[in-house]
Amino acid sequence: MFTPDELGLDEPTRYSEVENRFERIASEAKGAGDPPRNGWATIVGVALLGVAWAMEKQGRWSEALQQAEVSRDILRENDDLRWFAEVCHSIAVWKFHNLNNDPPVEDFAAAIKARIAIGDLIGAAQSWHNLGYVQLIAGRNADADASYERAAELLAQVQAGPDRDLATTATRQLGFVLSHQAYAAARHRPATEALRCTSRYFEHFAQTGAHREPVLAYLAAGIALASSAEVPEPEGSALTALAGIAPDAETWLRVALREGSAAMTSHADTGTGYHAYLGSHLLALTELARWCYANGRHEEADQLTAQALSLARARGWAGEALRIEQLSAATASEANSVTRVHEWQA
Repeated sequence: MFTPDELGLDEPTRYSEVENRFERIASEAKGAGDPPRNGWATIVGVALLGVAWAMEKQGRWSEALQQAEVSRDILRENDDLRWFAEVCHSIAVWKFHNLNNDPPVEDFAAAIKARIAIGDLIGAAQSWHNLGYVQLIAGRNADADASYERAAELLAQVQAGPDRDLATTATRQLGFVLSHQAYAAARHRPATEALRCTSRYFEHFAQTGAHREPVLAYLAAGIALASSAEVPEPEGSALTALAGIAPDAETWLRVALREGSAAMTSHADTGTGYHAYLGSHLLALTELARWCYANGRHEEADQLTAQALSLARARGWAGEALRIEQLSAATASEANSVTRVHEWQA
């Protein structure tokens, strides 16, 4: 059993109340005008998105997806691009967490197109970097890199624009892209490049004071160091000077797990944006488990994997649970094969 905090949720009763309130709003709006093309139709579409959001927060993701798709159709017909983009982005994220299929490219693409059309470049950048992550997890590394670059380009446009407040927001939001790029580099590029990317994230943090999905940056360094027989220099020393963390794979991976776990249950207002997401916490558990398997600590690896699976299933994230199972099985099999080879050689 996990508390709502440990699942990244508020109290369940709050979501039931939200669901009921938005259902009433949708019902009243339906009776106030003839759909689809009128102001009342937009209210119905937005209210149904609120219902879907509350359902998903209760773990009722299949119902949430159905409601969101109805909302999307209404908002599309009514040409409300702002909320149409919001529902498309939500659908894409929910599909990724709950289904083990191809990345929801079309849903993210629709959100990006709508957000650019209304000049919401920061929102479009968010959709690009979220798309990059699901492409990365699906093994589409080149596509992921291109998506992250596109997100960075959009934020650079905002930074160069006349609106100083938006430029400041874009600068802070760049941290999301930098942490994602560091993690991507650790997954499929040389350790030296991954450590340089991680340093760029911590340089950005030093300048802005804003952590953006820091768990991914901590994991990036841990994965990169684990993949290298020796600490790459001067990259290792530069990163240690920035972050104050020893250039040791296990140390970085455990910092990632500690940060992810603490952020899920903290209600403190840090002033640095949203706390770490449950997905990041699951990733930290899984990556540390991989390291433990590779280093012969199978019992601890099994415990970490079991916790990640329990969290994913308790949240109702079937897709996440299946990916954790698949990665764990592959990593454990590889570790056992290495052990057998070493035993045979001895």
